[in-house]
Amino acid sequence: MKRPVLLLGFAPRIIVPVSRSLRRHGVPVDVANFRGSPGIYSSAIQECRSLQRPDLDRKEFARQLRRFIVERAHDMLIPTDDWMLTAVVQHYDDLADLLHIACPPPAITRLVLDKTETLKIAQSCGIPVPQTVVVSKSAELRDLIGGLPFPWIVKPAQRETRTEELKTCILSTAGDIAKSFPVGREFVPPMLVQEYCAGTGVGVEILLHQGECIAAFQHRRLKELPYTGGFSVMAVAEAVNESLLQSSLALLHALRWNGIAMVEYRIDAPGRAVLMEVNGRYWGTLSLPILAGLDFPLYHWQLVHGERPEIPQSYTIGTTWRWTAGYLGRLYFLLAKSRHSAEAREVLRKNIRQLRRDFSPSVSDAMWRSSDPIPSIVEVLLTLQYYASYSATRVLERLHHRNGPLTNLSA
Repeated sequence: MKRPVLLLGFAPRIIVPVSRSLRRHGVPVDVANFRGSPGIYSSAIQECRSLQRPDLDRKEFARQLRRFIVERAHDMLIPTDDWMLTAVVQHYDDLADLLHIACPPPAITRLVLDKTETLKIAQSCGIPVPQTVVVSKSAELRDLIGGLPFPWIVKPAQRETRTEELKTCILSTAGDIAKSFPVGREFVPPMLVQEYCAGTGVGVEILLHQGECIAAFQHRRLKELPYTGGFSVMAVAEAVNESLLQSSLALLHALRWNGIAMVEYRIDAPGRAVLMEVNGRYWGTLSLPILAGLDFPLYHWQLVHGERPEIPQSYTIGTTWRWTAGYLGRLYFLLAKSRHSAEAREVLRKNIRQLRRDFSPSVSDAMWRSSDPIPSIVEVLLTLQYYASYSATRVLERLHHRNGPLTNLSA
């Protein structure tokens, strides 16, 4: 009997593919997330347990996590999002005596969790990065006007928070600064202000073991949420670009990285590549390489357990992938934006023309499997529920703004 693996995280599009991959090869899988998070349901998952949030009670989180590991005799722990990766790093020494932790030691992992450190090391490797300024308060944004050309990308410098207000956003004009960031606001963690890099998002996914590249894969983003740049909702497998691979390996070696990583670039029309970030854990398009023929979770597990994986010489280039829940979110976002943006209206019209192609049988769904349909059905239903609730809230807010408190409407 193989001992079970414990996955920590929230994103079904990452957790479910890992679970299915390992379960197909006889490895039991459990999942843990935080209280208040939706459960993740799949025939590939034995148990899904909720833990105390570490930002509310770090000691209790560690106690509950250790108890779960001991009860179920897990021998491998895989954090699948940045918040869980941060929580594991904070308790790395307390957990390392129980099982294998699927990330490097804290001093190394923190270099990836802190984007400013990642960019510094990339520059030392000669890898182009966006022009970047770090700010700790909103007043400093106004000081950049005239020095950094618009549009700007503003995003947290560290991956250690789930605070909803600290999200990546685009500022196109000086007027957008006041709308998004009122004077007097302090940023914890600090924010990165970067030049906008036009082009296509490309990810190079790598499995490193003791400095050796065991497997490499590359995908190109076809559609993103939001449409101006963000999460992949459609992507295609393409041949690994040797130059990008060598840059990615140079960066990961400089970080002293070991295990799974995704190095993300933006590539413009002339073919110039600029580093965006490094994900030190499994990525949102993970099911794409698995569908194309590279089973990263299996190879990762085999290496941890002293086995030498048999890596295919190639994978199926041109495999096209769609994350349906994200695709629906993108359509909702475009509909909302199209009321005030000619650019969004044009993108929406183009998207509508492409619906038949995007949902054709030739495009693989990130989640749907006839042998395990529940994860996909639940995710889509929760997505529709979220946007219906969000729309209703916005309507009520507009009514309140126009007419005053709703209790006065019948007066």
